[in-house]
Amino acid sequence: MSLNTYVNDAQEQALKENAADFAELEPQLNEVRRRAMSRLEKVGLVGGGDILNCLVCVVCEGWTLGDDNKCGSCSHAWFSHNVR
Repeated sequence: MSLNTYVNDAQEQALKENAADFAELEPQLNEVRRRAMSRLEKVGLVGGGDILNCLVCVVCEGWTLGDDNKCGSCSHAWFSHNVR
């Protein structure tokens, strides 16, 4: 599907419903990320120039560059990552 593809009414409705569902979920996900970062900050795992790519991992052995500068070998789901 390219950007210039015609979207029929049913497809447009499905896309709108998906957008609404994700918009509803976003505040909850942001709160979970905030709490996760707060816990890690309290124990000294966040700060300085280091960027945590995964809110579950402390260290990723065999780090490789993946999508969005996250570790390409991390086995955790997208929701575990500090996606901004």
